[in-house]
Amino acid sequence: MEELVEIEVDGRSLAVSKSTIVLQALRDHGIDIPALCYYPSLEAYGSCGLCMVEIWSTDIWNPRHACLLEVEDGLQIKTATPRLQRLRSWAAQILLHGRPFHNSEVEDLLLKLVQDEVADGQEKENWAESIKNLSGSTTEGCILCGLCIRMCRKVGKNRLTFLGRGKNLRIGLVPGEGNKASCGNCCACRNICPMGFISSDAEHAFKARLYKE
Repeated sequence: MEELVEIEVDGRSLAVSKSTIVLQALRDHGIDIPALCYYPSLEAYGSCGLCMVEIWSTDIWNPRHACLLEVEDGLQIKTATPRLQRLRSWAAQILLHGRPFHNSEVEDLLLKLVQDEVADGQEKENWAESIKNLSGSTTEGCILCGLCIRMCRKVGKNRLTFLGRGKNLRIGLVPGEGNKASCGNCCACRNICPMGFISSDAEHAFKARLYKE
């Protein structure tokens, strides 16, 4: 039988599986926490920064990634505070540098997270002006969440990897033998990409190469 523990979320007690992480436990109870780099069957990564929650620890509320936080009995969590709203807005602004996106629903989510944190006194109709320049990533349309890399590793192909660092960080393809090994037949990376960036396969989506033949 599944072992349950009790946690407190926004003042409400919940019985959750001891073997799950906080983000999944919250979602299982209908608590919507934004996250773009998370997939239940893959190891957590915490790159998008949207799933922040606050936990009570050592007499203070500390922000943590819900996708990296293990459930434990007595854990106290807040999911909607001004600080969390601010942190999610900052994370969304960083992700918006990857525009334009193929998935308009995800872009709308990010824009809303920024809009919700518009400074007091700023006219709502002018809020978009403050973020209109949030674009210009190395790979437009990709937020570098790493889901495709982790999925490619899980299915045993290991054809994708991060290249560069900082502003030059991007995802590149690891060529197969003679650079002719097929890539894209499984469609695993395409199916998991939250942005719709991998429209056909990784070989066409990611131009960067780990090395040249």
